[in-house]
Parts: sequence; C-alpha cells; structure tokens
Amino acid sequence: MSCFPSGYWEKYPNTATVITTYTCNAACKECCFECNPSVKARLSLDEIKQFITHSKANFPGLKLVVFSGGECFLLGKDLIEAIHFASEHGLLTRCVTNGYWGKNREKAQKIAQDLTDAGITEINISTGKDHSEWVPIDNVVAATEALAGQNITTLITVEQDTADSAIATQITQNPIIKRLKEQNKISLQRNTWMPFYDTSEERKNVPNRDQQLTKGCDQVFENIVLTPHGEISACCGLTLEHIPEMKLGRLQGGDLAQLFKGQEEDFMKVWLRTEGPYKILEKYRPQDSNINLEKIVHPCQACAYLHKDKRTRQNLLDNYHEEIIPVIKKFNAKERLNLLIYQSTAENTVDSI
Repeated sequence: MSCFPSGYWEKYPNTATVITTYTCNAACKECCFECNPSVKARLSLDEIKQFITHSKANFPGLKLVVFSGGECFLLGKDLIEAIHFASEHGLLTRCVTNGYWGKNREKAQKIAQDLTDAGITEINISTGKDHSEWVPIDNVVAATEALAGQNITTLITVEQDTADSAIATQITQNPIIKRLKEQNKISLQRNTWMPFYDTSEERKNVPNRDQQLTKGCDQVFENIVLTPHGEISACCGLTLEHIPEMKLGRLQGGDLAQLFKGQEEDFMKVWLRTEGPYKILEKYRPQDSNINLEKIVHPCQACAYLHKDKRTRQNLLDNYHEEIIPVIKKFNAKERLNLLIYQSTAENTVDSI
C-alpha cells in the first residue's frame, strides 16, 4: 500500500521548472551548473512548449512555470513566446535572471513591456559578489526599475558577502532600490552562496542557516524539472547535475506522469522530503568522516554529500530499513495535514468568489 495520501497527485507537482539553457553571459566561479558563454546546451521552443503541455495535462495541481538557466533571457523572443504559451494555459510564470539586459535602459523598458504583454507574473533577479564581476550593479538597478515601471512583481536575491566584500550592502543601499522597496514595488532577500570547491571563499553567516538546513526538502514531489539536455529531474536544486538519482528519464519518448509518479517507490525521495538531507547526513555520515557539518551552508550541499560520499552511502544502504516505518508514518501524517490545509484554502477561495 502506498504511503502517499489519497489525492496527493491532484496537488503535486505544483511547479514546472524549465532550465532553458546552460549558456550564460557570465562565468561565475561558483556556478551550480558551471554555466558560461561557451556552454551551448539549450532547449528549443518546441521542447519547452511540449513540456508545458504535457505537465499541464498530467498534473492537475500545476500552477507555476519557472524559466531559469543559465541565463534564460538569452533565448530572446523564444522566452517571451514560452511565457505567453504558459500564460495561455492558465499558469503563473516566473523568470530567474541576472539582469544583464538592464545595460541599455531603453532596451530594458522594451523587454519589461514584452514581458507584461506575454503575461509574466514574477521576475527574480540574482546578484551579488560573484555576479557583479560579470553583470554590473547598474544593470541590475536599471532592469529592476524597468520591471517596477510595468508593475511586475520583482524579487532581488543577493548572494551573501565574504568578509572583505560589501556588494550586498551596495545593492540594498542603492537609492533607487531603496525607493522601490519603500514603495513596495520590489522585494529583497539575502541568500546563501554555496561553495563548490575547497578553495572557495567563506561567506558571512546567513541568519536562518539552521532553520533552512533542518527542514524537509520541499523541492521533491512539488517540482518537475526539464533540463537543457531534455532530461526530467526530480528537483532543480543546486547540485542536481551532480546527483544521478535526481534524473527520472527523458522528455522525448517518456511518459511524464509515469516518470514523475514513479518516485512513490523511491524511499530516499520520501526520506528527503520528510527529514531533509542535512538531518540524514548528520545521522549517517561516518563518525570519522572528513565531512565538516559546520561548513555546510545550504541543503543542496548536504544532499550532494549524502549521495556522493561512498562511506555515507554504504551506511545508508546498511541501515535505511530501520528508518522505513518511522519515516513513512511521519511523511503520511505531514502530507495528510498539508492536503487538508490545501483543500481548506481552496474551499475558502471558492466561497469568497
């Protein structure tokens, strides 16, 4: 008998993420997907439309399509057409960008108008120390101002500074950004910048680190992802390309619903959603392991260790059967409660209409 409550796949996945390309105008040293201008992997407009069509047809709970990268705005008119296509299917839309297209204010205003005409719901702009080496803060400010001028919901995510950098402060204290924030036209958030190399510079602490690390993974089961290589993934986490187990199959020739719902048989996914990778790693890494938990700043970092460290993997294989019953009980109880809240919210929305 499945541990998934009745009606679960009526609610999830609620998000479809299209990683449109791994090409980027920037080449940040710590890029999670190792994107740069020379990487050419990208999806065609037809592939994007096919993914949206199949996702909408197979998953009744789908509400949002996220276009990410790489740099999704490098798709040009194809991106605008994809947003329009998703909007026509009754879906909310979000783009994640570095804001490079704010270099020319007139062009930025034209892009913002095109986004509005296509039905965009939200734009997320990523910036900070590493990004600013490739995309000047002025570009980000101009892009943000153009979006605010069209009343497009805009979130700026600023990567955390190192001890000797103050890019985040420069952005948050920029007079235009401050004004737009005070007018409630944009939002700002500080984000952990995950290291990918032993030589990576340490970042300042993020206040909610412990809270983020110790919760379950809300990517699993909620997000169906298409990569630039045409692969269906279980998440769009920062380390997904380093974890083969996150790949579910291929868009072409695959049954999208079967690929995604097949995760019901994957106890590790249930465990990740219930406990989160950090808690599992904390319990099952070898006592003499060289994995320093204090250096882990992001759940995806813990997930990579969990899947890639050979000794930790062996510990999991040797002991996971002891976790099956308690994890499944906790998962079922948690998800049943989520479904009740979801159904109650939906009913109240209908009543208010």
